[in-house]
Amino acid sequence: MKYLTMIVLFIFCIKINSQTSKKLTLIDEITEKAVPFANILFNETKYKGTTSDIDGVFYIPNTVSEITISYVGYETKIVELKYLNTTIISLKPQDSELDEVVLNGENPAHRIIKLATKNKDINNPKKLESYTYKAYDKIYLTSQDNSKTKDSVLSKLDKLFEESHLFITETITKHKYLKPRLTEDSIIATKSSGFKEPNFALLANSLQPFSFYEDHLVLFETNYLNPISKESTKKYKFRLKEEIIKDADTLFVISFEPKANRNFEGLKGVLTINSNKYAVQSVDATTVNSGKIGYTIQQKYTFVDDQYWFPEQLNFVMTLGSELSNMAYYGKSYISDISLFEPLKSKDFSLASNIISEDATKKSNDFWKLNRRDTLNSLEQRTYAILDSIGKKKNFDKALSYAPKLIEGKIPLKYIDVDMNQLFRYNNYEGFRTGIGLYTNEDILKNVSVGGYGAYGFKDHTWKYGYGIYFDFSEERDFTVDVEYKNDLLETGSFSGDRIKSTINQRGWIASQMDATETYSIKTNMKLLRNVDWSFGFNTSNVSPQYDYAFGQNGSLITNYTNTEIQFGLTYRSQEKITNMFGVKITEPSDKPIVNLLYARGLENTFDGNYSYNKFRFTLDHSFITRGLGKTTYRLDLGYIDKSLPYGLLFTGEGSFDRSIPFVVTNYFQTMRPYEFLSDKYASLFTSHNFGRLFNNKGKIAPEVVLYNNFSIGELGDPNNHQFVNFKTKETLFSETGLMLQNLFKLDVHEMFYLGFGVGGFYRYGFHNLDTSKDNFAFKYGLQFGFK
Repeated sequence: MKYLTMIVLFIFCIKINSQTSKKLTLIDEITEKAVPFANILFNETKYKGTTSDIDGVFYIPNTVSEITISYVGYETKIVELKYLNTTIISLKPQDSELDEVVLNGENPAHRIIKLATKNKDINNPKKLESYTYKAYDKIYLTSQDNSKTKDSVLSKLDKLFEESHLFITETITKHKYLKPRLTEDSIIATKSSGFKEPNFALLANSLQPFSFYEDHLVLFETNYLNPISKESTKKYKFRLKEEIIKDADTLFVISFEPKANRNFEGLKGVLTINSNKYAVQSVDATTVNSGKIGYTIQQKYTFVDDQYWFPEQLNFVMTLGSELSNMAYYGKSYISDISLFEPLKSKDFSLASNIISEDATKKSNDFWKLNRRDTLNSLEQRTYAILDSIGKKKNFDKALSYAPKLIEGKIPLKYIDVDMNQLFRYNNYEGFRTGIGLYTNEDILKNVSVGGYGAYGFKDHTWKYGYGIYFDFSEERDFTVDVEYKNDLLETGSFSGDRIKSTINQRGWIASQMDATETYSIKTNMKLLRNVDWSFGFNTSNVSPQYDYAFGQNGSLITNYTNTEIQFGLTYRSQEKITNMFGVKITEPSDKPIVNLLYARGLENTFDGNYSYNKFRFTLDHSFITRGLGKTTYRLDLGYIDKSLPYGLLFTGEGSFDRSIPFVVTNYFQTMRPYEFLSDKYASLFTSHNFGRLFNNKGKIAPEVVLYNNFSIGELGDPNNHQFVNFKTKETLFSETGLMLQNLFKLDVHEMFYLGFGVGGFYRYGFHNLDTSKDNFAFKYGLQFGFK
């Protein structure tokens, strides 16, 4: 009986709603796209009206007979509803030049913008103590008219997906937040076209800022200056387009765009500021001169509990490439069940920022129909039908299951994985090095892998090899244990585990001073706490220097030695955000501080170890933006050893000067020879400041000016213990400065992204200035990958 009552009440509510209000949709007359945030006034009732939402939808009472619709960039339209025989109303676009209007010596829009900026903290949802909400997200990739590129890949895709999108995905998420930075998205449902059980989830609200209040808005890893920020009136042109009274509030509609000859990444669009707390009620903003990646964001806010403004709809459009100007990602996020000041504690949050529930991919069609905020149109339904059919035939799920291994640089086969990292490398000592690594996978044992590698250097004509057993005990804490044997090379000045693994490590290319090591080791890694990773290990190595060297010890000279040590490592990432994607935990890039601490303790007489010592290394990496001046990045690097040790265990190798490979290497000294200095104590500071595109902010030639200043000081106890090898010490400060023009020339790669080439010069000065002037100067190249 109670269910019957609920059904009757549900039907009754629908009937009442349909009798008291009418649903209408605004579209652009030319593009037929939705017109969001338009102002609709009810002509019969003074100061009464509504606003279209992000989808152009609005509701009006049936008692209203005439409405006036206005929005920036469109002709104002008066509609008599008795003559309206459709639920769709089109608006005619109108060109509107943005010139600042000054009345009585002041632009009236500036007063509103300054008040909105002043009230940022009280309106920014990230300043609330805590909140929870539910979100329905939909993202689709689509391609429209590509008639101009008939021979392109897109043209062929258009024929295949003539009546559908290229891809669509939906998620339903429960989100929680605790000040200052704890967030978690619990994904309770997800589906993606072509996949039966996708191991990923795309969230529309993670691909744009959650609110429009940060000084810089990050879109695709680019920082755009917010028009609502301190002194933004000096950077942006503002114009008050409309002033609308609704109930007790006034809505200020303000258009904005960057001023000419700007040197910052800017936006253009329309803001609606509500006089109630001078908060953003809606925003429609598009990136300016954004290169291969163009962004449009749309946000609509609601007044929750008659106290706080909070986002309720978030949209984005991300266009890809210049040739692909009609290919874009569209994302929509609908927020509901908003609850502020929930009694949350840090223990209520997982280490990862998103968690996919085990049954998230198994929700029924009835579940989706009940929980969708935005029903699927015929185009979206066909996308699922077409891609699900193709995905089943081509087994997309199986291909997707390879993603975690490919991210690690491995090719998964039946029973074994092939380690691609061993296939090809280069350094000045080995020359070209090629090899292969094979490791068992989950087809044999789920949490245990056994395998090894072999590699051959064509310059030193020597084989290197290693093998081990690897345990993965905890997915939540990333707890791993590696037991290994290696007969390989280690560059002097490195910690025992710092073997160069990357093929594209430019500093690794110039490595030429090596120790041959035969090492037995065991190492554990674990996510200890939120933002904190630790490692602990033990190793013993027989070391044979591959260069002329002898170490003075107890009145005799030794060349080969045995070193046994325990190691402890700790990494702290401020405001770390870990995303679960394709079954892999990925730490998202961040400019926030990152601290690394490494400690090694030498164990004399343990497994024939020759030395007892304490060795520390500390690094701090951080980047920050100075409004109007650009981005500063720095690294503080400190090292300390308390005993006299052989050359290979000390600190060296911080130089990157090599005329045959003249590339800028971050966090190395550009004018210092690779092994010029030797230290057992040192302090180094690397700084760079990117001023942005000072000379020209448009076009293909738009160099970024980067200023470098690097410093180091150190000392070496008992330098006479080191024989037959040349080195210097740096008890006096080493200094160098440099200037780079990044992206001086940009190569357009398949209309998808840019490969930038930069040039610059560095000069060493002060006490360590060399006698020959040209030896103090280093000419360097730079390579940059980007979309601008």
